[in-house]
Amino acid sequence: MKDELGVLIDIEDVILQRIEQIEEDDPDLVIGYEIIGDENRGIIITALEDLLISVEFVESDLSWRRELAEQEYIDAGDEDILVAVIVPTEAYLEVYSRLRKHAEKGLMVLSYESLGILSTPLAG
Repeated sequence: MKDELGVLIDIEDVILQRIEQIEEDDPDLVIGYEIIGDENRGIIITALEDLLISVEFVESDLSWRRELAEQEYIDAGDEDILVAVIVPTEAYLEVYSRLRKHAEKGLMVLSYESLGILSTPLAG
């Protein structure tokens, strides 16, 4: 998906930056990810042995606006795991205001900037 300037964010690069951070914080975690290319978003899953620890939804400039996005986050939070929604900095306040009522379920919203992640344009 393209941002206001018509640049497609390289969501895989954003995800790989985040995975690197997670690996530095806890090298014992098993980390997997999936890119949902037609929506330019992805999911990072962390586990310790066979125990699911967290799911992180990594959204692009437009993917966080999906009609079913909020329900996906809430459903994941019902699994009694940590759920993070990572969005571009420009979207943070709006997404946070939509989701703050679900914070007690372990749902948190983070921006690329707050994590020190740079969004890069997709090559090509």
